[in-house]
Amino acid sequence: MNTMIRRGLAAASIALVAALGVTACSSSDTKDPTPTASSTTKAAQTTYNECIDGAVQLWDEDEDEDSDKTITTDDCAAANLISSDRTYDLGTIGTITVEASNATISVSSTKKVFFSGSNNTLTYKGEAPKVDDQGKGNTITAAG
Repeated sequence: MNTMIRRGLAAASIALVAALGVTACSSSDTKDPTPTASSTTKAAQTTYNECIDGAVQLWDEDEDEDSDKTITTDDCAAANLISSDRTYDLGTIGTITVEASNATISVSSTKKVFFSGSNNTLTYKGEAPKVDDQGKGNTITAAG
């Protein structure tokens, strides 16, 4: 009789585990869960021509390609020059990244300049910066 009870309990246990497994894997709701946006979430927005947290994105927001407007900024730890065919007048900038091409840039002082754009002219005051030129036809000269 002892063996009969054991077999019955084993069969009942297996049936229970199998039933729970099927129930756990199935769902009466077949829709994919849809994420909901938090009411406090704001979309990230890029701010141009303003030094924020030590960095500034310099871009001519005037979409007129023939603009002769000079893009300026005060002192900032880092600046990224985006607009091509423009003139830039910069304060003291720790690191300048020039993505633009055909730009004329004057800077009060800088420690590093990285060029990825081409045919840019940079004039600096003070000590010569370290230069990493990945573009073509870029020139750097001391202000005279």
